[in-house]
Amino acid sequence: MEFLHHVELEIRAFFFNAQTDYLPYYKHFSLTLSESDQAEALKTLLPKIKAKNPMFSYPDKDLLFRVNGLVVTGEELLREIIDQLGTELTIEPALSFRSDNGLIINNHDFMHQYRSVFERHYADKEDLEYYLSLYPVHYASESFNYNRDYIGDAILITAARMIERHPENQEEILEAINDEFNGIVCCEYENNLFNGEDYSDVIESLKQALNLKAKRSLMETLTSKCLKAIRKPTPIETLEGKRIALYVGYREESEIAHQTLQTIETLGKAIHFEMEDRRAGQSLMEINPMLALQKAGKMLLQALDNGAEVLVCLEDDDAECFLSVMGEIENAMGREIELGILSLSRFQEMSNHVEA
Repeated sequence: MEFLHHVELEIRAFFFNAQTDYLPYYKHFSLTLSESDQAEALKTLLPKIKAKNPMFSYPDKDLLFRVNGLVVTGEELLREIIDQLGTELTIEPALSFRSDNGLIINNHDFMHQYRSVFERHYADKEDLEYYLSLYPVHYASESFNYNRDYIGDAILITAARMIERHPENQEEILEAINDEFNGIVCCEYENNLFNGEDYSDVIESLKQALNLKAKRSLMETLTSKCLKAIRKPTPIETLEGKRIALYVGYREESEIAHQTLQTIETLGKAIHFEMEDRRAGQSLMEINPMLALQKAGKMLLQALDNGAEVLVCLEDDDAECFLSVMGEIENAMGREIELGILSLSRFQEMSNHVEA
């Protein structure tokens, strides 16, 4: 009977050695876990992988890595990981581009950012201790995927706490995090921690306090107007037989999303892609338009390259946003994006017409 409680894990593990490899690569492993194994910490998987391939590397201290894109410390129970993420697991460094050897990363940037931003801005020992506790949050920062010099979410969260403790220094602290290239203007927060605390409200309060607004040159303004005038929406004559992707964005999974996917399946084929439930620059359009266009472009190209002909946005505002800057997105990405974009309300109208 005990065999019934065994679990077969399929693991895709990251390999890279900065001394010998030009590019990272992945290897696949199968592991069988007994019921007692599943009650152990996630980190117990790592030596089992290394036993199968001695080239697999991970740190002896400050363990931090990703499982299926979420940052973990290794202390999480395997049972919880399996319950939430399934039995097919991809194990990668906390930040792949900082890997020195497998899961071992160069983490010098963590303290470098603290010293460069805060050492001259009223930080004390308690502030430092709080920042150190946010080590996983730093490497979970979504914006590192677009700007490797970004100061990190942990800096912003520490700044918010410093303002609470030292309100008389608010102006100086806000100025410290508002670097025009690598500061808070790069942050479109995503909670990439496994079962971690969400800091959306904290970071949004900082943005409101700064009243952020991007300044565009005359040439940038004229280029934007020209691209909007030239680029017309990709026409969609019918939905029948189409390959259709659904962009949920950062909203929680909802019944309407499930119903929409069912409708898509009746019309044609549902296309899934990595960023279908991620932010795509919407909140950055007014404060960091270039980064916003890159994020939107990455999302749209993922859907297109996965085979989608039509993208339905669960939120009508998202569809309006992407359509309004499509010419600028294509210019930023250096590619045409022949993808029809529909708001949910327009999709429902067209699908009802097909059913009728």
